[in-house]
Amino acid sequence: MPGKPGTSRFALAVLGAAIVGCTGCLNPQDFEVKAVGISDLKSLGNAETTVGIDIGLYNPNGYAVEIEGSELGLWLAGDSVGVLRFAEGEKIGRRAEALVRLNAVLDSKKLSGVIAQHWFEFLLQGAPVRVEGWVRGKSWGIHQTLEIRHTQQIRVLE
Repeated sequence: MPGKPGTSRFALAVLGAAIVGCTGCLNPQDFEVKAVGISDLKSLGNAETTVGIDIGLYNPNGYAVEIEGSELGLWLAGDSVGVLRFAEGEKIGRRAEALVRLNAVLDSKKLSGVIAQHWFEFLLQGAPVRVEGWVRGKSWGIHQTLEIRHTQQIRVLE
């Protein structure tokens, strides 16, 4: 039994819109970090220090993203000094900038040891920071896990 006239056109239009929409999902553009700030020092201790970090991120993609989970290791001068986790449920709109919370749990002894060992090098050349791990998010009900590998030399003095 044939459908109503125009039904197949409507189905093709919906399919075409879905294909056009998903092409942006297949080639996602990297988010841009616009600002980084320490928002609060949650705990300071001998074993570990917990710090809240606010990151201004710009999403250049044509779709909003919700962060569902993350596990990122933090290395300073090649030594593991802690972990970073995005607060779950953070949302970044399409082609929009958002302030996103990142929680850092730092190994106080390792961090102070690395700083004591490399302080002069950090002062002159900056501190080599590496972040590796994963971030899981969703957009339009599609879940995706991205592997993160980022290195940066952070200048102490400008």
